[in-house]
Amino acid sequence: MQQTNKFHYSWSSLRMFVVLMSTLPLSVLAGITMQDAVKIAIQQDPWLAGNQLQEQALRAASEGVNNLPDPKLSMGLLNLPSDGFAFDQEPMTQFKVGVAQLFPRGDSLAIKQQLLNYQADQHPYQREDRKAKIQVTVSQLWLNAIKADQTIRLIERDRVLFEQLVDIVKANYSSAQGNTRQQDVISAQLELARLDDRLTTVNSQRDIALTNLSEWLTPSAQLAVSETFSGTTPVPTFPELSDEIKGLLQRADNTGLSQLLTHHPALLAIEQSAKAGDTAVNLAKQKYKPQWGVNASYAYRDDDQLGQSRADFFSIGITVDVPIFGYAQQDSEVAVSRLTAQAIETDKRLLQQRMLAQMLNLYQQETRFGQREAGFLSAILPQIQEQADASLSAYTTDDGDFSEVMRARISQLSAQIDLIDIQIEKCKIRIQLGYFLEGHTDSNNKGEYR
Repeated sequence: MQQTNKFHYSWSSLRMFVVLMSTLPLSVLAGITMQDAVKIAIQQDPWLAGNQLQEQALRAASEGVNNLPDPKLSMGLLNLPSDGFAFDQEPMTQFKVGVAQLFPRGDSLAIKQQLLNYQADQHPYQREDRKAKIQVTVSQLWLNAIKADQTIRLIERDRVLFEQLVDIVKANYSSAQGNTRQQDVISAQLELARLDDRLTTVNSQRDIALTNLSEWLTPSAQLAVSETFSGTTPVPTFPELSDEIKGLLQRADNTGLSQLLTHHPALLAIEQSAKAGDTAVNLAKQKYKPQWGVNASYAYRDDDQLGQSRADFFSIGITVDVPIFGYAQQDSEVAVSRLTAQAIETDKRLLQQRMLAQMLNLYQQETRFGQREAGFLSAILPQIQEQADASLSAYTTDDGDFSEVMRARISQLSAQIDLIDIQIEKCKIRIQLGYFLEGHTDSNNKGEYR
């Protein structure tokens, strides 16, 4: 009688434990958030600092390029007699000082300055695009770590249940209670061992995710992340898409979505590159124009040997080169510049088309994952829970098989892990959609991320 009471007490305790564990939250507030990790990764990213230095270099170059070349100063002795090298011997002997100034072809200086400014204008957009990509990368690494962490918590929670099942089966088999067989004991121990192996695998996945995440963080932030994931971590929440954007995605409205993408930093950077390409064409065309120059000189003559004064000479002249024999080379340079500019425009169209396709694909995936999540929450998990409870009740009344109890509990654990995977993948897709739909810059405020 005592064995029977102990048996009923164990199963009632187990039922209470199962109900209690199914209501415990899997996440609590963490010390450092995903948004904090993203900010730290952006602040210490060396690529952003290098890109800003490149922009500053181009700005500095543009400030100095729109200046005339330095004038050339010349000095010399002219017609010095070789029979005595006397400066006052011959009236043709002179000491000449001259200066010459060349002027660039056409408007090449102003155009070159504009070209450098357009090249510099790409960099703020490149940095904003880099920030958006860092947000996607770091957020996905964070979510990988959360998925592994949530799975570990779930397995550790259910492992206690499986340990109780093993203890109860052993006790029942030892006391010959019910229809418990040795096979049930071995099966329970095997499933517990498999659960431990699964736990080891997921722990390894979490370690890999945290290691990959640490690449983007400072040492102090890495410690904060380690402390965060030493406890439980929540799945971040993301705002819903606006009705306008959702409508564009549902209708696959390429025109409307293309209009949204016109403010994306990646496309704006290419647009600045295209402007630089057009400016390079104009710069190449300046080579058709002649290059002008002006020169002036003053020649001093000494008094003759009798002391009579000699007049000094002043000369002024203009030089110009006429591009007659270089037309083939100039035509080639203009053609190269024009084709390069057209290639940049093609790259912009290709990138825009690729981004449109990726957006629509991501939205479809998010919709499917949302449907799966709803199906798990409304049907699959409740039915699996009912199945697990029914198999447990049947076994406790000697009307069921222990293998059915184990299969039901394993199926329940797998379904809960599948739900975590679905929720995390849905978050990843939302982050990727945010790169296309939320990482925009205002065309009137260059480089401002919002």
